[in-house]
Amino acid sequence: MAKKLKVALIRNAKDYDFGGAERFPVFLGEILQDNGFCPVVITRHPRLLTFAASRSIKTIKSWWWSTQDWSGPKALLFPVYLIWQFILFFWYIQLFIKIKADIIHIQSKDDFIAATWAGAILGKKVIWTDHADLKHIWKNNSVWYKNPVGKLVRWSARFANTITVVSNSELVLISESLKKNDQIFKKIRIIHNGVADVSVEYSTKSDKSFKYCVVSRLVTDKGIGEAIKAFNNLTSKYPNDQLFIVGDGPDTKKFNNLARNNPNIRLLGYQKDPLLYMATCDIFVHPAYHEGFGISIIEASMIGKPIIATAVGGIVEIITNNKTGLLVKEKSVSELQNAMELLRNNKTLRNNLAKNARTQYLNKFQFNQIVKDHFIPIYKGEPNENSHRD
Repeated sequence: MAKKLKVALIRNAKDYDFGGAERFPVFLGEILQDNGFCPVVITRHPRLLTFAASRSIKTIKSWWWSTQDWSGPKALLFPVYLIWQFILFFWYIQLFIKIKADIIHIQSKDDFIAATWAGAILGKKVIWTDHADLKHIWKNNSVWYKNPVGKLVRWSARFANTITVVSNSELVLISESLKKNDQIFKKIRIIHNGVADVSVEYSTKSDKSFKYCVVSRLVTDKGIGEAIKAFNNLTSKYPNDQLFIVGDGPDTKKFNNLARNNPNIRLLGYQKDPLLYMATCDIFVHPAYHEGFGISIIEASMIGKPIIATAVGGIVEIITNNKTGLLVKEKSVSELQNAMELLRNNKTLRNNLAKNARTQYLNKFQFNQIVKDHFIPIYKGEPNENSHRD
């Protein structure tokens, strides 16, 4: 009987970050278990630990330093950061030996360094998945006196076997920080993210009120302010409509203040299962200023919701305007408002967009198929003609 490969899935982030990137290792772990692997999620993130345990995925609580910004004057403390990385390196060495890991699949900045070193020293296969972080991490890394942490991550990349990115848009942005003939390009594969099809578990709208829904981290760059302003402008025409905003983040207070005079806006905070709220809405809205991919858009497609999103980053690799959703300009309250009103008053268009989005999801974004076609061949070192390549 063939040995079950043990996969260490490593992801860390701020406590308030719990979007697609944080749930990714759990969904990946579930599919790996079904295909004969032994996954373990390694993280310090309390919500990720709880979420993984609730889905019967083994977890290990890791070390992680919440200070992640080492730019500007903090760059002078780089020797301290380097000491931290060596401590983390030795911790990962003993952990990988203890759990007998075969594959190290890393998805966060500090771990790109220490866990990669540890995996390489032990002769393990090291995979990186970039959830739209490397374009920031490697910024200015070619300028000798700037971004020493980014340079260290760049140097560590030579020890990774494969680097996956979530969209062609992210690859383009990463490329801006690398030399034209950099050997790292030979390691990169574009693998779009996806979600498992659980649509049958979620009921459709059950009441008569018309609802918009946003599921996002509450930060300015996710366009939450624009969504609130656009909805406020529509309230005079449609006083019974509602806007649900699911998620939390550092700008929660700001958005609560912006919405405080409109009782039809409900900021629901963090929810263990945001799909429950997404399923009750008529229109899903995703007005981000930039986006590596947009897993919540895939979730809305999976449950057959019409979508309004901004034409930025990896979103345009999911949404085709007027076919699988409506695209609007980022930061434009007027365009967002017009799109919200157009879809609100055109049921035929809503149904067509939802149907097309669901069909596209079934053809391209079912995560179990993505894992089987792309990640498992990488783990096993098999040729993979179906991998997305630039």
